[in-house]
Amino acid sequence: MLEHGGSIINVTSDAGLVGYPGWGAYGISKFGLEGMSQTWAAELAGSGVRVNWVDPGAMNTAMHRAAEPDEDPHAWADPAEVTEVFLYLASDASRDVHGQRFQAQEAHWGLSAGGSQTTTATA
Repeated sequence: MLEHGGSIINVTSDAGLVGYPGWGAYGISKFGLEGMSQTWAAELAGSGVRVNWVDPGAMNTAMHRAAEPDEDPHAWADPAEVTEVFLYLASDASRDVHGQRFQAQEAHWGLSAGGSQTTTATA
């Protein structure tokens, strides 16, 4: 990948920014993924390898239903509805996008009009 460039897209969660009771191992793994993504983005800057990460938001999945059985899963997005950001990041259209955290269900994927992040987690 270093020779030809490419796109690394990591999947994160708000559980990687906020600790939730009962979400121990999952949250810890997402905190680690957030840090790893930021580190790789810094290390690979200018190499032709893009590193970005996406928080798909609340998704209607079996794992999420099991984790929050008292919540209404109909309020959560169908995973097929949030694929656009992944397709964009995998395409050449995102060749100048690097080191960003995206929120798949937010307007402009959580980025400001200038392309910078609107969250406090930055690369």
